[in-house]
Amino acid sequence: MFKELKTEKFLKIFIFTGLLFLVLIIFSQKIEFTSIDLGRHLENGKIIWQNPQVLFTNFYSYTETNNFFINHHWLSGVIFYGFYLIGGYQLLSLFNILLALAIFGLTFNLARKKTGFYLSGFLSLPVIFLLSERVEIRPEAFSYLFIILTWSIITSVAADKNFRRLNWLIPLFLFWVNLHIYFFIGLVLVGFQAMAEFLPPFFRNADNLKSRLLAGWLAARLWIKRLVILIFVCLLNPNTWRGLFYPFNILHNYGYEIAENKTIFYLGHLMINYNFFIFKSLLFLMVFSLIADFLITKKLRLFSLFSIVFFSVLGLFAARNLALFGLISLVLISDNLVSLKDFFLSRPPLIKLVSRRPIRLYLAGILLLLIVSSFFYLIASASYSSSFFKRPLGLDLNDGSADSVKFFKDNHLSGPIFNNYDIGSALIFWLYPQEKVFVDNRPEAYSEKFFKDIYKPLQTDPALWRTVSAKYNFKTIYFSHTDSTPWARQFLSFILTDENWSLVYFDRYAVILVNKKLTDPAIVKKLALDNLAFRDRLRVLAAAADLRGKFNLASLAEENGQTDLAQSIYQDILFVYPGNQQALVALGSLYAGSQSNIDLQIALTYFNRARESGYRLPGIYNQIALVYWRLNNYQKAEDAWRSALDLDKNDSTALYYLQQIKSLRLEGRLPLVK
Repeated sequence: MFKELKTEKFLKIFIFTGLLFLVLIIFSQKIEFTSIDLGRHLENGKIIWQNPQVLFTNFYSYTETNNFFINHHWLSGVIFYGFYLIGGYQLLSLFNILLALAIFGLTFNLARKKTGFYLSGFLSLPVIFLLSERVEIRPEAFSYLFIILTWSIITSVAADKNFRRLNWLIPLFLFWVNLHIYFFIGLVLVGFQAMAEFLPPFFRNADNLKSRLLAGWLAARLWIKRLVILIFVCLLNPNTWRGLFYPFNILHNYGYEIAENKTIFYLGHLMINYNFFIFKSLLFLMVFSLIADFLITKKLRLFSLFSIVFFSVLGLFAARNLALFGLISLVLISDNLVSLKDFFLSRPPLIKLVSRRPIRLYLAGILLLLIVSSFFYLIASASYSSSFFKRPLGLDLNDGSADSVKFFKDNHLSGPIFNNYDIGSALIFWLYPQEKVFVDNRPEAYSEKFFKDIYKPLQTDPALWRTVSAKYNFKTIYFSHTDSTPWARQFLSFILTDENWSLVYFDRYAVILVNKKLTDPAIVKKLALDNLAFRDRLRVLAAAADLRGKFNLASLAEENGQTDLAQSIYQDILFVYPGNQQALVALGSLYAGSQSNIDLQIALTYFNRARESGYRLPGIYNQIALVYWRLNNYQKAEDAWRSALDLDKNDSTALYYLQQIKSLRLEGRLPLVK
């Protein structure tokens, strides 16, 4: 018996270590500096003591400098910059990993206390994969940690009524309100517990309303008082009451659409992401566990109900909340499954079965096998872009991330700079105060009119571009060509062939162009990349790039009219990864632009290979339909558009073309369907 106990204890340690190791792998991705907010956070931490205006205004931009801006995460920047000063990007990455391990460890411990080690272990596996949605170094990691700490304090106080422990929330919220905007979630959780204490006596009391309110107040008064105190604590931020209410107002002036703020139902029609399936599965399991708990206990646990509704809405509202939803789901599902577990284990046959220690050892073995399988899967998928890995493994900047700024400084280039949204934060850290940016990735720092009437239109309208360029005297364009928005793709297509601008540099992340009229002709002559130089450099870069980098460079080649070069890169990718869906779709799209029927048939081959490999999105069926239409196969074109509608009944492209087909049939220009 002692030997079996020792074996089980060892297996539990090994399993928990394995779970932590999976978290470590997922968060050990290199930093792609040109597309995240980290640069701005570092610059905030660097200059906040020198110029407090960074707390209140759009400090880094020359376009809308005087816009009022609430810097709600300034303290995170101070912490990040401190780690950066001590150990650079490597220590920053290590800090992010340790923070993620602490968050998961605390969450797992909460779940384990409720439903036991093994069930929590099984539930942890999908949650760990869901965490891959938010692995970048972000202030919101502090919110994840503080949400779990707040949850732990609330549930422990609710259990033992030691209300003094709630005082720990005061210093926690004092830091939290200055670290990240999700401090309001902590207030919501305390409010939920206050409501959970208030409502039962309120509804049980059969007397008048005053008596019912009094009964509810007496039951919940200590929670309500703490909530009021915490609200006042949250006023202790540089923007006082504005900072307190900012979480409820931040989206009011968003003039720029961000993918992470879209719902999974919207994004699910545009991309293949297995985390969306994991989210839906956990959501189903969470609702099921709540219903099961109610049916068994005949009691509705209000704090659990409120939390499930709240965090489910957050996850459904925006993809950025999927990781947070995953953490909370681990706690809530474990909590709700306790009654179900006790119900089954109260049956004599099951008591006898589970009491046998080998059964638990078998569970440990199965869980350990799943962890080892997950480890090998993650290691294998780290070599190519997937739902769980967007960058290679490592603790530093992604290879070549900072090469463009070295070129900029070494060649003494200068602004005014026109840059795109994605790269703005990186430029702030690299170039401020010598240069300010045209825009950066803070939609709330710019007016809605700026994005609607200036930023996006000037990238699609060459005439407007020339007008705005003349207004600001753009001398340099510093643009991340990884930007996949339609306006960015259109801008690159026309600016790379604009005779007034010369391409002088590009890598797998960014392009730099100089204004020929405002730049020394000797510098232009020295640095300009002609067509041959462009092709040679792109081939060299593509050969050394990771899979994501290859796609970025192939896309750049397409925008520059070098479709043969893009085709070669996509084919090289397929040689190594024959089933790569992105490469198959890209090649299909290239051939679909041809006038040759032979090329159109090749396009169909690539599209069908992608579809057969699991790439079933409305977009690919729309492309297949257009190819069939050009081949005069109208029936198959119609079938493909209807397949697009089967996936998304509101798909505007399919609806438009099916309406056109209907009109053409009524006019007698297409044969009727038999």
